[in-house]
Amino acid sequence: MTRQRLSREQSREQTRERLLDAAHSVFMQKGLALTSVEDISGAAGYSRGAFYSNFEDKTELFFELLRREDESIDQDFHRMLSGPVADPAALQEEVASYYASLFRADKCSLLWMEARIVALRDEKFRAEFNGFLEERYQQIAEFVEIYSRLTGTVPAAPPREIAIGLMALCEGVSFSHRCAPDMVDDKTAESVLSWFLKAAIAAPAN
Repeated sequence: MTRQRLSREQSREQTRERLLDAAHSVFMQKGLALTSVEDISGAAGYSRGAFYSNFEDKTELFFELLRREDESIDQDFHRMLSGPVADPAALQEEVASYYASLFRADKCSLLWMEARIVALRDEKFRAEFNGFLEERYQQIAEFVEIYSRLTGTVPAAPPREIAIGLMALCEGVSFSHRCAPDMVDDKTAESVLSWFLKAAIAAPAN
């Protein structure tokens, strides 16, 4: 069978994805601060030139890793909240079950933790990170508002505050599960996440 030759755009995208995958592994091992461009490009099997043809620096790549996972999650929430809703209780269970399972397939919770630690120490990074973080809060708040309209419920708190809480809770539970899986096992993690989500978004309308 003749192998199909990749177009220039396909080849570039393949290189970019390999750099992202390699960077994820290196970041998880060494952290952002100790990881160099050479570490990432070498792990991917490319030169520094290939790296800089795709990313301005390791910080841009770092945020792209977070963005890539967020986009996948957002697509799932868009699907669930596309409406109309015949059974609000069933939608609540679907949304809660999905949110409660995120810690299982989560690839970036430790990177989010890493980002917060770096942000405490690096003012330039903090400014960029906070802008990225605000985008996430706004997107999650939008999902809360859509859910409220679809189900005829009112959020238990302002949507942005719920977004901050849900994001922090998911990161914290995921981190606790990784550090102490005997204390925070799968069942406990799912129960905590599901309960808090339902409490936050499912208050009955007056």
